[in-house]
Amino acid sequence: MSKKHINNIKELCEYMWYLEEKYDLLNLEINGVHPWAAYRMDIYYEIGKVFNVFDSNHSMKLSKKDKIINFFKLIKHYFNNLYKSKSNNIDVIIFSHNRSKIIENEHRDPYSYFIKKDLKQKNVKFIEYEFPYKGSYIRKKEPTKKYLDKILILRNIKNLFIKINLDNKTKKKIDSLNKELNIATCYKLDIKKFLISNVKKFIITYNFYINELQKISPKKIFVVVSYGKGELIKAAKKLNIKVIELQHGTFSKYHLGYSFPNTKNNTYFPDELYVWNSYWKNIIKLPINKDNVIIHPFKYLNNEKEKYLLNPKNKDSLIIFGQGGITDKIAERIIQRIDTIKKYDVTFKLHPNEYHMLNRYDKLNYLKEKYNFKIVTDINIYEYLSLSEYQGGVFSTVLYEGLEFNCKTILFNLPGIEYMDEFIKKYKPIII
Repeated sequence: MSKKHINNIKELCEYMWYLEEKYDLLNLEINGVHPWAAYRMDIYYEIGKVFNVFDSNHSMKLSKKDKIINFFKLIKHYFNNLYKSKSNNIDVIIFSHNRSKIIENEHRDPYSYFIKKDLKQKNVKFIEYEFPYKGSYIRKKEPTKKYLDKILILRNIKNLFIKINLDNKTKKKIDSLNKELNIATCYKLDIKKFLISNVKKFIITYNFYINELQKISPKKIFVVVSYGKGELIKAAKKLNIKVIELQHGTFSKYHLGYSFPNTKNNTYFPDELYVWNSYWKNIIKLPINKDNVIIHPFKYLNNEKEKYLLNPKNKDSLIIFGQGGITDKIAERIIQRIDTIKKYDVTFKLHPNEYHMLNRYDKLNYLKEKYNFKIVTDINIYEYLSLSEYQGGVFSTVLYEGLEFNCKTILFNLPGIEYMDEFIKKYKPIII
């Protein structure tokens, strides 16, 4: 397959599946780690940038300076919080999402908060592990909380001392893969370097989790977003601890965190998946038994819906949601169809990972100045949805939430709309 054949997410996924089947990549093993299976989503985004499906010029990553500042902030936070949490006789560990919403006047994780509330009511002892969000912690400190600064610190130090051994067969396979990936592209992706770097990261993180889980011996673990947590899941399975993932967003056949049509490696996939309703339970065949896909309503959304559902709609109001990697393409499509869009009172909401990038989006700033678009970052999304007559985007999770607030939907025909195949069939949105 050549570059010219990969123009959108559907084709990118098909290319990934083709590579996986040809090279048996989900079973590719280096130093006891299956790096393709464990970091499949990261690889997907890297290859997507190579083929310009995702915007490589607008990386959501922090600058080197910001990374150094955040690293020293982590070290300070780590030493300030040593031994401040108790982890004796713990039944459940919760790995919360690092982005927060205001719930009951506090910054909290909306996906795991009500799980914690239920556990407290049942007197089940639990501990929450929290990662920083962009180098900082904004949530309230609690005796049932532990911070994961140590993992990030260890990765930056220990990876200098880990040696990776590639046997000839594996080296030849990776070299062939690398050659195929880079044929006819102007940007060279060093997949060998990428895989080895992630194997080092995996080994450090896996050993940390084995040590932690052996000390605590929980009966089960809840995670929000399982992909990217392969080290934790593998460690838990080795110790016979059940891992349950809480749904945090949309998924479909073209979301590679959940879709394995040809082959699979369940070493890095949770034992159970809690989904919000029957739509998500039945949307695709997941890589676990259907009995292990359990309907568990999204209580945070239901509570917010009750607060705002009676708000009157503002006529011709439209809130558009940015999407990591394609926000610039959305702005470009809006400019192309400005005669259609300018009749609306438009608010453009950036994705949380893009808040620091507003000044890089020249097209958005043009729309703000020329057509009086309102560009916003941290807002009460549900209040906005309750007041908006229309919502727009490509495949943002919020578009499903907007349906709960009776928003009419506009989809931009851009990479990622493939995620919305079932949405389009069921809800008949406007597509431009």
